[in-house]
Amino acid sequence: MKKLLLSFLLTCSLISYTFAQVVITEIFYNAPGSDTIEFIELYNNSAGGVNLTGWNFTRGITYTFSGVFMSPGQYLIVARDANSFQTVFGTQTVYEWTEGSLSNSGESIVLVNPAGVIQDTVRYNTSAPWPTGPIDPDGGGGSIVLCDPDTDNNDPLNWTSGDLPTGTFIDGVQLFAHPGTTCPGIDLIPPIPQNAYAISQDQVVVEFNEALNGTAENVNNYGNINAGTGTLDATDQIVTLNLATPLQDGVLTTITVSNVQDALGNAMATTEEFDIIWHSTGEVRDIVITEIMYNSPGNDSLDFIELYNNSGIPRNLVGCYFEQGFDFVFPEVVMQPGDFIIIAEDSVNFEITYGITPFKWSGQLDNNSEKIIFNFVDGDTIDFVDYNDNNGWPELADGEGHSLVLCDVDADNNDTLSWQIASTFTGITIGDTLDMFANPGAMDPCPPIGIKDVEELEGIYIYPNPNTGMFIVENEASTLLEYQIRDLLGRNIQEGQLRQNSEQLNLGEVSKGIYLISLQDPASGRRTSQKILIQ
Repeated sequence: MKKLLLSFLLTCSLISYTFAQVVITEIFYNAPGSDTIEFIELYNNSAGGVNLTGWNFTRGITYTFSGVFMSPGQYLIVARDANSFQTVFGTQTVYEWTEGSLSNSGESIVLVNPAGVIQDTVRYNTSAPWPTGPIDPDGGGGSIVLCDPDTDNNDPLNWTSGDLPTGTFIDGVQLFAHPGTTCPGIDLIPPIPQNAYAISQDQVVVEFNEALNGTAENVNNYGNINAGTGTLDATDQIVTLNLATPLQDGVLTTITVSNVQDALGNAMATTEEFDIIWHSTGEVRDIVITEIMYNSPGNDSLDFIELYNNSGIPRNLVGCYFEQGFDFVFPEVVMQPGDFIIIAEDSVNFEITYGITPFKWSGQLDNNSEKIIFNFVDGDTIDFVDYNDNNGWPELADGEGHSLVLCDVDADNNDTLSWQIASTFTGITIGDTLDMFANPGAMDPCPPIGIKDVEELEGIYIYPNPNTGMFIVENEASTLLEYQIRDLLGRNIQEGQLRQNSEQLNLGEVSKGIYLISLQDPASGRRTSQKILIQ
């Protein structure tokens, strides 16, 4: 009889806890001031109770639960400073984490059970598509909130910024959050115009962050342009202004937006300004810096940079300019889709060497490090690269005969790991020993660094990165993985298997530089490749 009773109790226990789902539903990661009211909210999104004893956070913060039970539908708060939290949000029960603080630039928060199995994880960020408004979570007073706990909380589109005013101000900034409760859905926030741009010489579009009422069609709310009529689209968030006076081709105009109300009558609190310009051949936004020779051997006379039109349509560069790195303003010139343009320090020597006529800049690139900032005529940055002769940037580009090349034009070209050394021999040898490698005016084939995967293996994190050759590979799925680490020339450095959800690898005595780790789940065939920077 006792055995039957024990079996029954164990079965009931499994029914209560097996299907429990504890979800991270609110994060306050960058409160104004000293960040003392940072907190994480958990929600029991199941029909059973959950004993959290032994559960702990392994990333983001450090805290282990003891003697804590969550009822179905219950919220629970873990805060950086329990007293500060209760002063702001009330006397609800709050647990104070042991150490750490939430990163103001985004990070992973990982919650595991006593067996080390991940129960929930959120990798939040401070930039879109993660919430950036209407109350900015990145120091602007707002939390980020998962209003529907049944949705994937690793999808940034399922999160919104906190919208419930607390009445508490820190450094003059009001806090908007609702720990311990569901999303109230109370709209007290004025609409915010997010963008304005010309779609023709006679039409300007203004985009808002929420639905508007009829005030959005009042042309008196749009200054510095002569608008005849305004029309809302079907979403009530986008206004098209039909101009009585056309925009001048290539001339910058500043439009002001004020007094527009949202659907509930909340009016804009401030006047917002947007610089707009109309180009008959289209705006320039997808021109990419794809090659840099910043320290050519000798007297730097062959230094150059290469631009690439990655937009798919012609772009008129007239008036576009370089703010840093060197001085140059484009004359009337149209880049066709897929075109390259070269700007060089010594245009005559460059043309003699490569047979390509470049534009000539004024000034020179620094041989150690430089910020190259390429701006549109309205001052907006089109592209930005902050290169360096160390910190993971390829060393052979520093006077050793190679240019820097961006092998993937869709990659972030301000990321060290996106650049490699050119692999195309120019036919030039300096001093009989130093060969020059560059490929201006064309896409460099680049050294082989891996194979593009058909089906991506997700949930893989490598940290720290950069590192000294010792790092952790975290696998959210906790499945067996096979790995191989190679250098940029394809040489095998290390390979093996990973059997835990978090394992440390040590490459031993390897040279500083960039390496590629390829990981594959042999059961599903899914693969992924990531770069590792050894410093």
